[in-house]
Amino acid sequence: MTTKPNASRSDLVRQRRTSRQSSTQASQKRAAQPARRTVSSAREVYHPRSVYLPGEPRRVAPRASRSAARRTGYDFAFTLGRADVRAPGLSIPQLGARWVSGALTLLLGFLIYTLSTASTFTVSAADVVGNQRLSAAELNAMLGVNGQPVFKAVPAQIMVNLRTTFHDLASVKVHVGFPNHITVEVVERAPALAWYQDNVVTWIDANGVAFMPRGDVQGLIQIAANGSPVEVQNDPSKPVYDQPFIEPEMVKAIFNLAPYVPGGAPMIYDPRYGMGWQDPRGWFVYYGQNTLDIPMKLKVYQAIVDTFVRQGIQPTLISVEYLNAPFYK
Repeated sequence: MTTKPNASRSDLVRQRRTSRQSSTQASQKRAAQPARRTVSSAREVYHPRSVYLPGEPRRVAPRASRSAARRTGYDFAFTLGRADVRAPGLSIPQLGARWVSGALTLLLGFLIYTLSTASTFTVSAADVVGNQRLSAAELNAMLGVNGQPVFKAVPAQIMVNLRTTFHDLASVKVHVGFPNHITVEVVERAPALAWYQDNVVTWIDANGVAFMPRGDVQGLIQIAANGSPVEVQNDPSKPVYDQPFIEPEMVKAIFNLAPYVPGGAPMIYDPRYGMGWQDPRGWFVYYGQNTLDIPMKLKVYQAIVDTFVRQGIQPTLISVEYLNAPFYK
């Protein structure tokens, strides 16, 4: 604004006041006017999960709002004219720990069912190694795994079942291989005595363990028992199939006495007098439960027999169990 050179002081004051009022009115007018948008046909309603129309400025939602949208789903909201249109939210399920554990449980159940029913893992028969008198069919019949999945085979249980059923097995080893292979290695007991009692024959090995005869074994010492042997105290450290029927020391005593038995005569066991035999001249001779002093007992017995022959005595029983107190009947 220009001023005339000859303007008075009062005119200058009025001009300044008028200029200030004009500036103030212009500022108030601009403040009163609404903010103009660049949207042509639609006004945006801000929402942290909005979809924008073409041509609209895109607003980025805060970080927390974006995270919430990912967790719960997405809503679509925009305004057409004066109508507020809102699309239904799309919910996206989240896989938590329970979903994962449930899926793993179903998968594991499916695998177990498949392995239990597939013929690839079904055992037809076990391979038996080391058997001599026992047949593979007898052992397989007791295994309990024929037609079963190989995963049900428990080697320790199979071993116990076999040895409990067949006492003539000294040891059993079971090997399980995939997909359906089972191998059973057995060692059979070697019989040493054939024990005849009450019309029943029992085989006994060197450890005194009794078991059922199978097949024909030559050279066994024959024992005709008038009664059961002295009861053997069970060893708690041994399983039932390893408990002896007679003491191992008695088995050794029988072996020591066997060479002196007259040819063809069986040895005799009497619960009261012990081991002995029937002399061909008609009487019984007994050497007791302990036959460690066989040579001395034989000398004492021969001396007694010589005396009886000279004197014409016909005994029915001679016992030399105690060297310092032999007797006869």
